Amino acid sequence: MRHTLLFAALLLLCFSCSTKTESENSILELVPTNASFVFKINDFETLINELSSNEIFDALEGQEPFIQIKKSITSLKYIADKKKGLLAFSSDSTLIEYTYITTDSLKIRDGDSLQNKSIETLSYDNLKIIKYEIENSIFYSIHLDNYWVISSSQTLLQNIITAAETSAIDESLQQFYNVANKDKVMNIWLNIHDENYKPLFDHLLGADQNISNFASTISLDLTLNDTEISLNGIAQANGTKNLFLNLFKNTKPIQNKTSILAPSDAEYLTSFGLDDFKLYTANKIAINQPATTLDSLLNTVEEIGVADYDNEHVLFLRTFGTETLLDYINEEKISTEEFGSNEIWGLKPNLKIFEPLIPLIGEHTFEYASIIENTFLFSTSKSTLESVISKIKTGDTFDKTNLFKNAENKLTSSSSVLSISNSKGFSSLLEKSVSKTLAETFRESNLNDYVFGTQIIADAGFFHTNFIIKKITAEENSNSVSSVFEVKFDTDLATLPQFVTNHSNGRKEIIVQDQENMLYLISNSGKILWKKQLNGTIQGKVQQVDLFKNGKLQLAFTTNNEFLILDRTGKEVEPFTKKFSGGNLNPLAVFDYEGRKNYRFVVTQDKKVLMYDGKGDIVKGFTYDTAEASIVAAPQHFRIGKKDYIVFKLENGQLKITNRVGKTRVNVKDKFSFSDNDIKLYQNKFTFTSVEGILYQIDTQGKISSSNLNLAKDHGIDATSKTLAIMNDNVLTIRDKKIQLELGVYSKPTVFYLNDKIYVSVTDIQNQKIYLFDSQAESIPNFPIFGSSVIDMADINANKQPEFVFKDQENSIRVFKIR
Repeated sequence: MRHTLLFAALLLLCFSCSTKTESENSILELVPTNASFVFKINDFETLINELSSNEIFDALEGQEPFIQIKKSITSLKYIADKKKGLLAFSSDSTLIEYTYITTDSLKIRDGDSLQNKSIETLSYDNLKIIKYEIENSIFYSIHLDNYWVISSSQTLLQNIITAAETSAIDESLQQFYNVANKDKVMNIWLNIHDENYKPLFDHLLGADQNISNFASTISLDLTLNDTEISLNGIAQANGTKNLFLNLFKNTKPIQNKTSILAPSDAEYLTSFGLDDFKLYTANKIAINQPATTLDSLLNTVEEIGVADYDNEHVLFLRTFGTETLLDYINEEKISTEEFGSNEIWGLKPNLKIFEPLIPLIGEHTFEYASIIENTFLFSTSKSTLESVISKIKTGDTFDKTNLFKNAENKLTSSSSVLSISNSKGFSSLLEKSVSKTLAETFRESNLNDYVFGTQIIADAGFFHTNFIIKKITAEENSNSVSSVFEVKFDTDLATLPQFVTNHSNGRKEIIVQDQENMLYLISNSGKILWKKQLNGTIQGKVQQVDLFKNGKLQLAFTTNNEFLILDRTGKEVEPFTKKFSGGNLNPLAVFDYEGRKNYRFVVTQDKKVLMYDGKGDIVKGFTYDTAEASIVAAPQHFRIGKKDYIVFKLENGQLKITNRVGKTRVNVKDKFSFSDNDIKLYQNKFTFTSVEGILYQIDTQGKISSSNLNLAKDHGIDATSKTLAIMNDNVLTIRDKKIQLELGVYSKPTVFYLNDKIYVSVTDIQNQKIYLFDSQAESIPNFPIFGSSVIDMADINANKQPEFVFKDQENSIRVFKIR
């Protein structure tokens, strides 16, 4: 069903070149009998102007199959003063041909200035055919009664002459012409079922195209502006019974509601509304789809929804009675697991219950199921179903998205078929149901900020159709927060989750470890991609490096007694699996002084400092291999101007600042009782706090300044180069602005810098409430009231919206996004 929009849009593109026509009913006698597409152009000049400024056509016209269409009508650009007319496309096994019929006087554009022009008069059936050769184009014209007929084919023109008074006008074409809205710039008629018209589709869409079983004809009116194409009309399923639309014959549209259950980041959602499932079953049998013994189990189903989510299909069956289907599932389930207040059932493989739905959803089977109120949910993996349920509970659903709302405003509230998708989802739908050629065209079109919508409404033997491609307008409400996904684990977590980059697509993923030392990599939709058993708990953060300078990233870290680097699939990269007797390793430090991926990996153990290069060898030029006392944290690297500074915190209170070869760069004479906060580079000074609550700053000359802030022992700080945040008891300070929060037990503040914006988050662990502020200490509203401290921030879906992750409970994590 979504196909039609493409074909219409596809053929519209050609008018970047030219067109025209109109007249009485007899004009239809001149339309070739094998014409698959007919365009009734009511205002040629307006059409060309609107197409020339339309962003969608601009994105598509340089790609197949639009190139073919434009090429086939190149000769029309030599016709001047086009106003109205009919443009018809037909094809044989080798060529796409056009026929243009108009009452306008035929005039060659700029005839005297054209190069390589010749005009020849031919004779056929006592009529004169004019042959034009202009530059690289050849076309033919004839004047019949009140009409000029122009064609790219002499044979086609001769056939029109022969058949003009004897051939019957296609009934559907006649209806189209009679009811076409003359107030629209153009009306479109498509004959897509008859085998005589198949060659044109094969030319345009490839031999794999599969559209002829959708409907018999479609009539559409075109509306467009700079950022939108809208096609509205009627489809018919006449002649043969074996057409997709006949599945909805005599049914009535219903209000589609699966959008309130589908996840917000689904690539597409397609909903089928059935007011009477028994009638659908009868229609299915009538179009030679096999009956099944389980058809009756679905008699209470009134809506079937399919969402493409994280490269999986999620099926929704909304019912007005759950008992019969629930009894069936209880007999066929092999496991039951609690997920919050819901049950997730593991199903026997290859259940037959999905066979009655094959004409609508394709040949899919599902292994897990659940139920929310009167709707059954099915998915291939348990993690996907858990993610969908979590999103439903947090309200992070498809109906809330700007994508859906932009389409909803253009479509009616009830449908027999409703499909809404983003660009990626639309391409996926095209590949499955139209052709790979057209799917690839839209993949390459860069229409990523557009919504694609299709609606079909069954009505007394006709099917009203609405198709839109529309640029997504910006959301009006900003600074709102919503859930992206939640992941629960069987074992409590041992490390804080953090974002890492997927080098294949640039998006963010999450890495986290549980208390059984199992390491997990989680996709940007909450799916566990892999897990790896480690021998110990990761110390500090995982670092990402490009060891081989080829754009592929690895994960580097230390455990209590190992230094490891893993590739993207979780495999160990040799020779970087290094074991250390005695354990007690600090977190790994990774330095890239010049930003050229000439990495230095620094492993510290007690007083030992071991610096490795990108090949896993000890860097011999680094001389600070033994510290004066035990090192209490990972060393840190800072760049100020053109100089490098490596900073070590020692157990004896000494702050050691060296250059890149280990020689002392800044001599710090005092000793400090370091808090457990990291050292920050704030205002180009090394900034840290003591357990006594004193804020220290040391410049590059070793000058020390201090401020006794009377901070509590468990205070927290974080900073960027220009923003310092301090959490002390229940007072948060951001750039000297104090915010008094309610009494509680607070985490350290976290300062995030993303997309030119700075955010500060802090959590009241006691009352389980998260606070989020911008750099001016203004509160971000509508923040969820649950969870633990925000851990990391990134743009997880590459959509220019900050997203952040935190531990929700001891065994779960949750990701939110800020709009």
